[in-house]
Amino acid sequence: MPKNTHIRIGRSKSNQVVLDHEQIAPEHLELFADSEGNVFITDLGSSQGTKVNGEVLKGFTQLKDTDQVVLGGKVKFNWKKYRVFDSPIPKEPLKKPKIEIQSEPKKPKKRSEAQAILDVEMRSLYIIYGIIALLILVIYLIN
Repeated sequence: MPKNTHIRIGRSKSNQVVLDHEQIAPEHLELFADSEGNVFITDLGSSQGTKVNGEVLKGFTQLKDTDQVVLGGKVKFNWKKYRVFDSPIPKEPLKKPKIEIQSEPKKPKKRSEAQAILDVEMRSLYIIYGIIALLILVIYLIN
């Protein structure tokens, strides 16, 4: 079973994945892969931003196989290359990835009914996690 993995991506040499492009922040984003192979993406407050399927990423989200990630508005990021590691984060930066510049945005494809149901289920999970976090905070403040 793979271990949980965090991978930092950005222009700084201290990242595990270094992307040398002016639209990439020094510490741009982080990928987290859990032991079940789910991959989550978090923008680390980059001024240039991160988009998932054309939507600006706020906070974090779970990536799906069909998701496209664009950094700084133009740099396509092939996140699937980094989805599962069986060992801790490598000490040396990974091989320099090829940077692709996004041209005109493509028109989004129609989403399937199954995808829409999955999106509703994910929103429900976020709401449940939020309620749990709120309850923990209330219990903490009461004590």
